[in-house]
Amino acid sequence: MKTMVKQPNSDPPYSLHDAYILKLQVEGDTLRLITQYGYVCTTPPCNQVEGDVEITGIDWDFSCVYVMEYQGVLCGNYGSFTGRKMTVADFLREYSEATLDIMDETYGYHQVKLDGFLNVGERCLEFQLDICYAGEFRYLLKE
Repeated sequence: MKTMVKQPNSDPPYSLHDAYILKLQVEGDTLRLITQYGYVCTTPPCNQVEGDVEITGIDWDFSCVYVMEYQGVLCGNYGSFTGRKMTVADFLREYSEATLDIMDETYGYHQVKLDGFLNVGERCLEFQLDICYAGEFRYLLKE
């Protein structure tokens, strides 16, 4: 019997944890996350860097967004919620003025999941953005 052990992917060079996304912009099969103040470099000294993120080669048929609104508890806590799963296009139409606070990111084979809070005026919702892509995950650093 032969045992194969999958080695974990190396840590990404930047973390989107606590990144504040002002806008999601689509051009063809590319999604750009426009940040307010960038994200954190994961190698010492772990400084904040300014920049946006671009994901290319997105398969829109296998990408979606979950939006959850909590019932009787503060957003993000344990408890009841209502929500729905929607296409990225529908999400962008319905929440065009919303901003996103990314709390967690998960990377897999040709996929990324971004979780956090969706700010819609005075309302705070929770979101999970699931992106399936065959292109590149690009960190666009501002000089």
